[in-house]
Amino acid sequence: MSQSVLTFEDGIPGFPDAHQFRLREVVDDGAFQMLEGVEDPSLALIVAVPWLFFPDYAPELSDLDQAGLGLETQEDAVVFCPVTLNSETGSASMNLLGPFIVNARTRQGRQVVLTDSNYELKAPLPIGIS
Repeated sequence: MSQSVLTFEDGIPGFPDAHQFRLREVVDDGAFQMLEGVEDPSLALIVAVPWLFFPDYAPELSDLDQAGLGLETQEDAVVFCPVTLNSETGSASMNLLGPFIVNARTRQGRQVVLTDSNYELKAPLPIGIS
């Protein structure tokens, strides 16, 4: 999916006017990617596939979210979560409560909020940063 344009029709929270993004590799092992704005490349978020760090992660999408993205099967959904780096503490966390979901066939995406879950907004990642 790297380098293909992903369309977030409704924008993303905090950036409602940003609709097109690309995923760009930022490290050789592919653990982290940059979700980078096409219209504004200075808008960039670090993201990662949650199962690399949280193998039991099992987000359940509402029927409305599934229909809005045109997801017919689970295989249609690509899931990645925002990552926050804290340079003061040398730590990183992942937003498991608000994953990005993209339809692999149509490249349409949205950030969903898993309101009926116990997932953390800032789940600590087992990595250190410098």
